[in-house]
Amino acid sequence: MPNRIDRKSPIRIMLDTNIWSEFAKADVGPDLHRAIKRTNNIIVVPPLILFEALATPADEYRRRLVRLLTMPTWTRLMPEAYTLSQEIISEVKRLRPEWLRHEPKTQRFHKLRYDWTRKTRGFWERARYRSELLRNALREDGGWPRNLLEMARKDYADQRSLSKEQGIRDIGSLKNCEGTFPAPLPEGITDEPIQFWRIRSWASVTRALAYPEHPLGEWLTPFLDFDRMQFSLASWNRFWLREVNEKQMKCFWLHYAFEMLQSVQKVTPGTPADAALSVYLCEADLVISADKNFIRNIDGVRNDAPCGVPIARIVQGGSSSIQETLDIVNNFIYK
Repeated sequence: MPNRIDRKSPIRIMLDTNIWSEFAKADVGPDLHRAIKRTNNIIVVPPLILFEALATPADEYRRRLVRLLTMPTWTRLMPEAYTLSQEIISEVKRLRPEWLRHEPKTQRFHKLRYDWTRKTRGFWERARYRSELLRNALREDGGWPRNLLEMARKDYADQRSLSKEQGIRDIGSLKNCEGTFPAPLPEGITDEPIQFWRIRSWASVTRALAYPEHPLGEWLTPFLDFDRMQFSLASWNRFWLREVNEKQMKCFWLHYAFEMLQSVQKVTPGTPADAALSVYLCEADLVISADKNFIRNIDGVRNDAPCGVPIARIVQGGSSSIQETLDIVNNFIYK
């Protein structure tokens, strides 16, 4: 049966790290480029996958993989911290306009965003031609890419602990997952049940903003008055645990949902990265992966998600995934 998608504009295709790895190993990136050009579709590349590639220890393979990922023909996405920051700012404008700076300090913001979006001489080109230097930066103790991975692992561990404390062994509807805080309750919060996606989002953002140099804070600082926010702890707690709208925080919800499903699954080294990659699902129409759990979880969040979720296709691992991926790309058609 042919693959179908209900769109009349180019299909945005996201390939998992395992697919990129096989194309790089076989040095057949041009085949993928020709398939995309022929079908007039788009390959989207999340920075997270590039960071994973830059951490590859084998020099020649890393260069080949990074050069494939950073081809200018692909659509380069913004970091997940930027995407999440935009959702936060949107809800602050709606619910807590008093937290906004009267005069946003946008010079640093525009410079940083331009470094990610510019076609030449920006981050993606530095990664393309200076992968060794960036790899060394990733390996440094105290470097944020390394710290972010550790924080992702901590968030994942927190979600597993929360599920265990609440006695969850099987996930039903993700919309109905809720629980209560053990005493003492956060300031401004009653003992009524709270949806888990709110608890997870509140905890992860509160932890992130405790680090002055965290990327999330870097994207938020130009627009939010952190001093004012710190003097309204009860308001901050209510904002996250009671008031924000899941339809406006869809990337936060997707990250929670993945961690929730993973909390009752077998743990692998790539589990936290898969959850982080879920933030980008809103920017894709089709996802291809050789990771069964990743595909299963995309399908698992679809019915409950507050936003559209891409079609997910599984391929065999190893070199056979190359032709399978090309077949999917070439044969995907519209309804």
